[in-house]
This record gives sequence, structure tokens and C-alpha cells, in this order.
Amino acid sequence: MHEYAITQWPDTAAINERLQALVRMPMRPIARNHMGTYERVLEEKCAKSRQMTDAAKRIIPGAGQHNIAFNYPFPVAIERAAGPYLWDVDGNRYCDFAAAGGPVLLGHNHPEVNKRVAALLETCSPATGFFHEYEFKLAQLISEHMPAIEMFRMLGSGTEAVMGAIRCARAFTGKTKVIKVGGDFHGWSDQMVYSTKLPKSATWEAVGIPNEVFTHIQETFPNDIICLEQLMAENEKLGGTAAVILEPLGPESGTRPVLKEYNRQVRELCDHHQALLIFDEVVTGFRVGLGGAQGYTAAHN
Repeated sequence: MHEYAITQWPDTAAINERLQALVRMPMRPIARNHMGTYERVLEEKCAKSRQMTDAAKRIIPGAGQHNIAFNYPFPVAIERAAGPYLWDVDGNRYCDFAAAGGPVLLGHNHPEVNKRVAALLETCSPATGFFHEYEFKLAQLISEHMPAIEMFRMLGSGTEAVMGAIRCARAFTGKTKVIKVGGDFHGWSDQMVYSTKLPKSATWEAVGIPNEVFTHIQETFPNDIICLEQLMAENEKLGGTAAVILEPLGPESGTRPVLKEYNRQVRELCDHHQALLIFDEVVTGFRVGLGGAQGYTAAHN
């Protein structure tokens, strides 16, 4: 029996009610009369970061390759990382709550991880393009802990994994319609930049993407199983639904949580309409537990 980080399912309705109350409140930026103090402290303590990122802005948009790095009035340049801490080029130490967006589960530069990686690099290049024993061992471990994964293919990013999953779903079912939950983030492939982060925002963030790309992408509101049921029923007249894709703990990494029974209900609808259900576990995989959110839902439904 796997252990999972979720010991008690949250009161989803209460959380969503508080979220709506928060959204209705006015924004609270740093008061103008304190902004000067904030900027002065950064200028004094992070002078090298300012110099480095100002130069970088000439060839890197925003002076950073990931949105975690963006900061006003300039990003800080990190030089060293260990455990839960980061140090910038000026020697300032920070407690790292971002953890590279989540994947640094064991903290930075964990000695045992570094030891194993260094030992492997002594015998094998970081990338050869050929088969290696460890990719087989990794596939075995994932299949052992996530029985729903019958076959495992490693990809370079979550965006690529979602693209592959959608393509497989369409090829397997012979259908084209894909339904996503509004607000879910599934990477930056053109067809998935639809109602990203905010439900019902449609193509608001899809700058540079032709509307024709979204011909077969549809949206259902989070936790609204009736809406999904109606949409899938309507799709039957248009050739059916290839797949429903979702973040299993809720949109935006679970910040808009789903009802406990929601995933089970979606599973039942997909089975009824012969559509595939895609769990995007870029965030939940291994963090909810070694079995991921799919293992948790299977064990608790």
C-alpha cells in the first residue's frame, strides 16, 4: 500500500468560496510611499545582479528564461544553491520557496543525488541518443508505482508530453475533439494555450496563435460535471470526444481544487463515451506520492 501526502481531502467548496472573495478584493500592491524604500534596498544589496541582468536584457527577454526569475525592478542573479537556500552574486542568501517551480523535491544539490549523477557521468555522456540501462530501470520503477502506465516514453518537457498524449488519443480513438478544464495549465503548445490559468479566458493569452488552431479544443468549467456531460453528449453528433485532459488536483497546480468525486465522475463519463482520460501529472507526479494522483484516486475512490 503506497503512502500519499494527502491525509485529508480539503473542503473544496469552502476554499473556492474564499478564493472568490479574494478575487473580488482590490489588488494590494506595495504602497507608493514605500516603493522607494524597496527599490533602494535592492539597489544597495543587489548591485551586481542589477549590472548583470541589465546587460542580459539586451539579448534575453526580461533577463530570464523562466517566469520564476522575473522581478521588479530587476531579477536577482543566483550563483549558488544548497538545500533550501539560494545565494545571489552579491552574496545575499534566500530561502527558496519556489523550488524551481516544484521539481526540486529534495532541495538543491542533494549530496546523494549529486554522488550518483557524478558516478554515472564518469562512464556515460549526459546524452547519447542511444539506449541506456537506467532508462529501462526508470521505466520499471514508474510502471511499478503507477500501474496505469503500461508503456513509458520519456520526453523533454511537460509541453511535449501533452502534445504526445493528445496525438496518441486522437490516433487511438479516431476522434478529434479534446476537452480541457478551464484554468488548467498544460504547457505551451498552440492548441493548449486556451483558457490557460483563468477559466473562460479563451484565447486571451494566445497571442500569435491563429484561431483555427482551437477548432477542436473545448473547455468545461472546473468541477462542473454536468457541463462536461452535456459537452460530451453534443460531441457524439460531431464524431465524439478523443480525450478529456485535466490537472487531477485542480487548475493551476491545485490552487483551484477539485471536488473529491470529480475525477471519478470524469472517468465514468470518458468510459461511457469511449474517450481517453489524460491526467497531466507534471505537478502531482511523485509529489502526491510515488503513485501520483492517479494512484491516490484509484486507492481512495
